[in-house]
Amino acid sequence: MAPIIIADESGDLSFQFGDLVRFHGTRSICGLTVSFKVMEAAWEALWQGRPPKREDLTIASGFPGPGTKDGFEMVTRAVSRDAFEILEGIKAGPLVAEAAKGTYFFRLSDGQKIVELGLNPAVVPDEFIPRRRQLARGEATKADAEKFRALQFQFSKSLRVMCSRDAVNILDVRSTNP
Repeated sequence: MAPIIIADESGDLSFQFGDLVRFHGTRSICGLTVSFKVMEAAWEALWQGRPPKREDLTIASGFPGPGTKDGFEMVTRAVSRDAFEILEGIKAGPLVAEAAKGTYFFRLSDGQKIVELGLNPAVVPDEFIPRRRQLARGEATKADAEKFRALQFQFSKSLRVMCSRDAVNILDVRSTNP
């Protein structure tokens, strides 16, 4: 995976996936990986070769997971700048994967352009959502939890080696000025 580069007041900052792991840990490794892939796709769609300015970025997410939130925070500081929003009621569909809670839908903007993205439903393992919901309901055995943990790392690994165009669908790119 290529680094994510963002313009900051002190110059360009470069983030590898390992930087995000050091910031968040691995508890929500899949969400962390999703945020990295979404940023890769957004950077390719809007800012080819010119990194966006960190202070200009806003992010809205249909998925409230802590790994995703921390991934965006590490690179963009959107959470601490109060430029991060959780969207409710976003529906899953053929271009946007369902999550255990919410959907894998994202909207990023630099104040001039907006890009909307969805995690490709085909990349989410069939058993991932049901197993995560089983854990959330407190119905998982220790063996179930261990299986889910292994599945998390498998899912993360498969996403990391994918090209962002295969992992993430670009739903819309538009100007903020109609």
